[in-house]
Amino acid sequence: MKSLSTLIKLQKTRVDEQRQHVAKLQAHLEMIDRQITELEISKAREQVAADQSPEARTTYGAFLKGAVLKGRELDKQRRVAADAVEIARQQLTALFEEQKRYEIAEAARIAKERREEQRRETIELNEIGGMTHDRNKGE
Repeated sequence: MKSLSTLIKLQKTRVDEQRQHVAKLQAHLEMIDRQITELEISKAREQVAADQSPEARTTYGAFLKGAVLKGRELDKQRRVAADAVEIARQQLTALFEEQKRYEIAEAARIAKERREEQRRETIELNEIGGMTHDRNKGE
C-alpha cells in the first residue's frame, strides 16, 4: 500500500510548510513588540528632554499625540498578528494530528502484514516438520 506512505510524505510537507508560516507570523509579532518597546523608550526619552528643556516642552505635546496614535495602531497590529499566530498554530496542530493518524495507520498495516507473514511461516514450518516426522517414522 504505497499510497499511505505517499500520503504521509505529503502531510509531512504540509506540516513543514505550516511550521514555516507560523515562524514568519511569530517573527512579525516579535517585530511589532519591538516597535512598541521602542516607542515606549522614545516616549520616556522625550519626557526627560521636555522636563529638562523649555524648547523641547513646546514640541512634546505634538510628539505625545503622534506617539499615542502610533501606539494605538501598533496595539491593533499586535492583536491581529497574535490572532494570526494562534490560528496558524491551531492549523499546524491539526495537520500534525492528521500526519500522526496516517503514521499510526501505516504502522498498524505493517504490523498486520508481519503477523500474517509469521502465520504463513509457522504453517509452512509445521508442514515441513510434519513431513519430516512422517519420513523419519517410515524409515
